[in-house]
Formats: sequence, C-alpha cells, structure tokens
Amino acid sequence: RDVDPAADARVQDGDLQRVANGLWSSGAEAVAVNGQRLTAATAIRSAGGAVLVNFRPLSPPYRVEAIGSPNALAASFALTPAARWLQALQDQYGIGVQVTTAEALDLPALDAQR
Repeated sequence: RDVDPAADARVQDGDLQRVANGLWSSGAEAVAVNGQRLTAATAIRSAGGAVLVNFRPLSPPYRVEAIGSPNALAASFALTPAARWLQALQDQYGIGVQVTTAEALDLPALDAQR
C-alpha cells in the first residue's frame, strides 16, 4: 500500500492533547487552542479529518496559548514528554513549532454555549 508521507504530516487531535496536558503539568494556569479555552473537561477530538475543540472545528495552523510564569512555564514544558513529541514531529514530518514568551497574554473566557 502506498502511503503519502505528506498526509501524515498533519497535526492531529492527540498532538494537541499532548501539548495541552504538557502545559498544564508544567504549571499553566489557563490554556487555549485557536481561541478556544480549555478546561479539564474539554474534548479535543477529530471528526472527518477536522480537529474539534469544544465541539468546534479548528483550522490549521494551530495556535496554543498558555498563561503562566513565562520563563518557568517555558523551561518546565521543555522537559516534558510533550516537548519531546513536538521535536519528533518536527524531525520526522517537518511540522513547524514555534515557542514564544510574553509578559502579558489575554485568553478568551470559556464559551458557555458549548
């Protein structure tokens, strides 16, 4: 069976789950993906080739944002299995990952209509 490597080079729901869990385990106080605020009960799933967060389809590129101590959060996250997973995605599939810190960040409130 022929497999197109480019087809596997998409960010999957499990990739975003790993990143979110890695951020929380690193001390993040709040996390959002493409403007969708995450909670402990948030479902990050795929359906029909789309990634859904809070039952809303998201489009790449995916932007994951987290609130926490900028330097401590970045340093702690770099030591997580999620960070190693992201590095593997970069190495194997060329998926771009950029980590930046900021002194201030506003995340959206949880959408009550989910």
